[in-house]
Amino acid sequence: MELSSIVTALTLVLINEENNALAEKSFEVAKEYVRRNPMLGLAIDPVIVVGNRTDAKAFLENVCRKYNDMLSAQKTPHVVLDFTMTGVGSETIKSFTAALALPTISGSFGQTGDLRQWRSLNVNQTKYLLQVMPPADILPESIRAVVTKQDITNAAIIFDENFVMDHKYKSLLQNIPTRHVITPVKSFSKEDIKTQLRSLRELDVVNFFIVGSLRTIKNVLDAADENQYFGRKTAWFALSLDKGDISCGCKDATIVYMRPTPDANSRDRLGKIKTTYSMNGEPEITAAFYFDLSLRTFLAVKSLLDSGNWPNDMKYITCDEYDGKNTPNRTLDLKTAFREVRCLDYHNMKQQPFIIRDEEAPKGFKGYCIDLIEEIRQIVKFDYEITLSPDGNYGTMDENGNWNGIIKELIEKRADIGLTSLSVMAERENVVDFTVPYYDLVGITIMMKLPRTPTSLFKFLTVLENDVWLSILAAYFFTSFLMWAFDKWSPYSYQNNREKYKDDDEKREFTLKECLWFCMTSLTPQGGGEAPKNLSGRLLAATWWLFGFIIIASYTANLAAFLTVSRLDTPIESLDDLSKQYKTIHRYIPFQFKYKPEFFVKTSIWKDMSLNDSLSDVERAKLAVWDYPVSDKYSKMWQAMKEAGLPNTIEEAIERVRQSKSSSEGFAWLGDATDVRYHVLTNCDLQMVGDEFSRKPYAIAVQQGSPLKDQFNNAILQLLNKRKLEKLKENWWNNNPMARACDKQDDQSDGISIQNIGGVFIVIFLGIALACATLAAEYWWYKWRRRPTISDVTRVTQCLILYSVTTLVSQLCQYKLLQ
Repeated sequence: MELSSIVTALTLVLINEENNALAEKSFEVAKEYVRRNPMLGLAIDPVIVVGNRTDAKAFLENVCRKYNDMLSAQKTPHVVLDFTMTGVGSETIKSFTAALALPTISGSFGQTGDLRQWRSLNVNQTKYLLQVMPPADILPESIRAVVTKQDITNAAIIFDENFVMDHKYKSLLQNIPTRHVITPVKSFSKEDIKTQLRSLRELDVVNFFIVGSLRTIKNVLDAADENQYFGRKTAWFALSLDKGDISCGCKDATIVYMRPTPDANSRDRLGKIKTTYSMNGEPEITAAFYFDLSLRTFLAVKSLLDSGNWPNDMKYITCDEYDGKNTPNRTLDLKTAFREVRCLDYHNMKQQPFIIRDEEAPKGFKGYCIDLIEEIRQIVKFDYEITLSPDGNYGTMDENGNWNGIIKELIEKRADIGLTSLSVMAERENVVDFTVPYYDLVGITIMMKLPRTPTSLFKFLTVLENDVWLSILAAYFFTSFLMWAFDKWSPYSYQNNREKYKDDDEKREFTLKECLWFCMTSLTPQGGGEAPKNLSGRLLAATWWLFGFIIIASYTANLAAFLTVSRLDTPIESLDDLSKQYKTIHRYIPFQFKYKPEFFVKTSIWKDMSLNDSLSDVERAKLAVWDYPVSDKYSKMWQAMKEAGLPNTIEEAIERVRQSKSSSEGFAWLGDATDVRYHVLTNCDLQMVGDEFSRKPYAIAVQQGSPLKDQFNNAILQLLNKRKLEKLKENWWNNNPMARACDKQDDQSDGISIQNIGGVFIVIFLGIALACATLAAEYWWYKWRRRPTISDVTRVTQCLILYSVTTLVSQLCQYKLLQ
């Protein structure tokens, strides 16, 4: 169920010590969990401080500096997450949080009274200064239970660096008449361990407890075996947080091995988190502890903020302002909120638009199913309360025949009605009753990324790669230069034979400007004009024409292909189309919870059964595979699903689809059709593909034999006849307020769009603008160019007069000679 659409911003300080990297990694996993599950309505903004547990002064200075910076930036922390384990550094942090009254949740080692700086807390302080013991602190407590139960009178407790035992020297076996020694493993050397065991044996100790990693346990046991310390006179106990069994080369040894093992529900949840969020730290239980501590802290603070129980007038003081007497007063009950957090898989409860969490609704929920049950209530006359499925599941049966989710609640009579988008299945009908369907048949369908055809105004430039354009440009300038050089130096060119070609109608002197113009216009239908007179120039021009023809032909062909290739793409329109690409492109990701991929699993099993050579002809005939042919595509698709890894949340599945490179490469999600339809309705980048298959109706589940079945059946049929169910569907689908108004994709069958060809118009506009600018420059040059001065005119006049006199004298001389 949708928790909230409002995002609560949560600011916190994470304080950790240098040798506890596992805790910080688990915190990052919890933060990623929140980010990838937006229905939690949280945004985490952490400030992380890491220090050395032995250098308390530097540690405190670092914390105070970061904290003071937060206050200066008006970013006050809601809570402090204290991951320090033990030592003076940890105690300094306790003193810091208590003095400044900062709400704190600590995962430090220690039992009641072990944290010295928190020993004398008042009632209000105990409500916001909390300590949660980590697994490594709880496991050694089982030693006390064993010692008490078996009346052990002496014991040696050996531990390694994975456990902190400083505070347990006095408290572990306090008030128990047992002589005991608590000592760390001296080294990993077998000889050193053998010496250490001999010294303990000399103290007349016969009961040994090894607390540590599997490696430490093996080393100690191997050393004990060589010392021949196994037998009836000694007892050995091993305790570890690691997964797996102990191993050693021991002979005739009896060892009691204790390690924490998660129950079925916890193991399932842990597996999902590890797979989905890559929480791979070891020991596994310690990583899970810090993850849960972080997530529970987030949710506890959010519940206080959302409920209005977080004080609005929280006062904060800096480290420098603290004088030992001005600790702020707090009226904050973080302890209760922390305890009441239900660590459900919230992402499994997303059932829009059937059931949606809404704190303002009368029952705390809204949606199609809530409106439906309200309509039924008006007819049947009953009242109801809504509670969530404890494990967030709809109801599936495991290999042992045990049910979970809503179906389990009905079987065990903790619920009367199962109300959600619950599919009617044969196995469910064996244990609960269903009403007549209230919704159409709903099957499995495909969600894919909506194809977005890339557009570019200058797409015509992308036909050729950049290096090709640069090569053409280089060839253009080089050819133009050669043509100018040939015309200048050839003895047969026009400029070197002006007298020879003076009577030709077409005369063209190939200056560098003319050469550039000739080579450019030769690539256009207009042509280059008059060719060079010299043979070398003509050969060069012919070569350039051939080059231009090939380039233009190649460009034209590729441009046409570029502008039409997207329309030639064959879209995936069905499951058959998708199955054909299982080897090369698509990977399929069915959602694990609401819809387990039973269709593909059972299809694969049926096929394997039918092809089993051990079946008799009669048994094979009963399967009647020839009447219901099973395509090999489903087996291949199921194999592809397993290889891709099944997502654990709807959000993860959608994120994989969105990260696909395109609609034809990446992930496709095979999910419940209503889930797919709703996310397509509320997102503009997704699409539903193909028809539904493996369709089943939605109905209300009740306990077997419940009188509600007949009453609800009558009510649903009345609503159906009054067309009330159609109205509900109209309200929650067609008129859903969460529906997005998405831009319609261009139909590329209509032709080339302006988005792809518009660049040529930009080119012509730029050319026109350049021509206009050139015209203005020409006019200016002509209008305002340098004109002759008066002295220049006088000089020219004198020259003309002199020229005229000289000419006249010459003519007179010629006249006299003739006489």
